[in-house]
Amino acid sequence: MKNKVNQEFSKQDFLKSFREGRRDGLQFLYKTFYSPMCYFLEKMNLDKGTIEEIVQDVFLKLWERRIDFDHVESIRGFLYTSCRNAALNRIQQENRIQQKNSFYTSQVDLVDLPISHQMIYMETLRTIHDAIDTLPEQCKQVMRKLIVEDLSPQEAAISLGLTTSTIYNQKKRGIELLKLRLKPDQFFCLLLLLLYF
Repeated sequence: MKNKVNQEFSKQDFLKSFREGRRDGLQFLYKTFYSPMCYFLEKMNLDKGTIEEIVQDVFLKLWERRIDFDHVESIRGFLYTSCRNAALNRIQQENRIQQKNSFYTSQVDLVDLPISHQMIYMETLRTIHDAIDTLPEQCKQVMRKLIVEDLSPQEAAISLGLTTSTIYNQKKRGIELLKLRLKPDQFFCLLLLLLYF
């Protein structure tokens, strides 16, 4: 019983140290949770490098928000939830890349097209990018994140510091404005980009 009290006292000391921004508190949490979190992510079939990157990023977020935590259990919940969400985002991103690669593979026929057709295709993409650059600033940033950088609406929201609903509203606005600025065949290509990437 006395040992358990000392152990709890020790955890509370480390938690206080962590909240005050001292290194020993972070080291305690790192030693306590790093290996279990890595093991947790291994069950999601991620490679070792990705797992380590995710866990380190989550610890950085924890450090930035250290003042928000009063109990070790709330830290544990934050770490596991953040790791799970980051892993799911990474898996979705990899799935999109695979989907994009399979689309490009299916478009190998483009290379076999006459050079004039290839030029038209590339010029259409350039026209779409130029049209995006004429959009109002926030709308332009959102459309670039979604089309050029191939981010999901959730990733674009995080990247731009906006809500997901703002991303969807700006996407809708961008599509409406681009419909007015692009020729019908160019707009059709834009819609394909939004659907398949």
